[in-house]
Amino acid sequence: MFDRRTLFGMMSGAAAIGAEAVAATASGARATAAAPAPTPPPATDFDFLRTEPLVNAERARAVMAREGLDAFIVTQPTNVFYLGNHWPNLDRMGFRHTMFVIFPRDPRRPVALVMQGFLHYYRYADDVALPDRIVFPYTTPLAAAADATGTSATPDGPAPGDAGTAATEPAAAPTRLHRVLDESLLTPRERNRRSVSAAAEPPSATPDWALAKALRHLGLERGRLGIDDPEIARLIAVRGLAAQCTSGEDALRRTRLVKSPAELRLMRLASRNNVEAALRTAAATRELGTTGALRNRFFTEATRLGNRPVFIVIDGSSSEIADAPIRDGQAFSIDCVSSCLHYHGDFARTIFVGEPHPLMRRGTTTVFNAWQEIRSQLRAGMRFTDVQRIGRETMRKQGADFTVNFTPHSVGLWHTDHPRPSLTEGRTIDGLVLEKNMVLSVDCPILDTGMGGTMHLEDLMLIDTDGATPIHDVPPNVLIV
Repeated sequence: MFDRRTLFGMMSGAAAIGAEAVAATASGARATAAAPAPTPPPATDFDFLRTEPLVNAERARAVMAREGLDAFIVTQPTNVFYLGNHWPNLDRMGFRHTMFVIFPRDPRRPVALVMQGFLHYYRYADDVALPDRIVFPYTTPLAAAADATGTSATPDGPAPGDAGTAATEPAAAPTRLHRVLDESLLTPRERNRRSVSAAAEPPSATPDWALAKALRHLGLERGRLGIDDPEIARLIAVRGLAAQCTSGEDALRRTRLVKSPAELRLMRLASRNNVEAALRTAAATRELGTTGALRNRFFTEATRLGNRPVFIVIDGSSSEIADAPIRDGQAFSIDCVSSCLHYHGDFARTIFVGEPHPLMRRGTTTVFNAWQEIRSQLRAGMRFTDVQRIGRETMRKQGADFTVNFTPHSVGLWHTDHPRPSLTEGRTIDGLVLEKNMVLSVDCPILDTGMGGTMHLEDLMLIDTDGATPIHDVPPNVLIV
């Protein structure tokens, strides 16, 4: 049994649990609502993202070679961030197809970015300083700019494809920068932004013209391109290029299975914050008193620690409006997901509010034992289906009649970040194999009802050639409050 001091020391980021602690987890740990919330960690320095690419470039090129692709072209924000280290501003405001990244298979060719000229200066220059990038900005047709009565930071010219013909590009308005009132008062940051903007290619009138210019510059106007949105194919066709476009979403997800060093840093941060937010929330269960208050507390704690809340499943329900009372003797699961700079943490545990029904004790113990057996065998080369088989066999050996799928999934820029089962070999997960530097979750909820509560268990594991290690401290499988 864990006492309060041990549990809350672990919650504030103490050393990982030792062998004695792991052995004790089947009986749970006691958390109390009286303990003060731990002090938030200091602000995290994300400056490494300016110079370290998120994309696993070697992996990306190997996947493109396998798929017969000359380049990836992406516009969905998740993929833009992955290939370009930059989340497009305008997509946060409801605009779409405002930025494109072209990632060639040939390493001798630079990565090309197509983006709104003002935002290249205003935001991108602050975020990214990678040397193998070339930017093709767009603004608006010069004629439209001359007729405008105001200015805007968003693309406000004609829709892509409306200006000019496939052979004649209209003149583009210059990239708008902030007006300088006194040169001597410019900050180093502002001088850098203006320098970065000046180093870009001359602006194009619209996104489609900029995209065509980038493809020609890279020698890809006739290439086979893996795209993540059909709008890309339309824009390329509008400009009369002969490139062949094919869906690249699964190839991109296959690339993202293996994390780069920069991604692993973000995954550890996201997971650490997510687990601590979950534990702080669990410790306040009796004080909070309802599932709605519990949900709000998790969102608050995740935010306080530097993560962005995504969802929490409480007592088997992912409702965002449910608010049921929590009573003594209740046993229920929490499944907590939040992200740090778009990389996800995923963590689940069972909370005992006092003494649960014996079925819940039995369920949490047998699932914990099965997870320990799975965990001991995880390694590169194992198939996703092997994970499920080991879990179910271990349950049968214990004589446990509970329904548990032991569902594996890769975690990263999405909670479920592996190729879609319907599009993989055999249209199932049979073709998916664990690989070195994959971050894996194995969902272990009991899917039966009428057992005195709900149960879940989930940690994030970093796969290696000869095993797997958790990327966060591992709390007990049951938290008793």
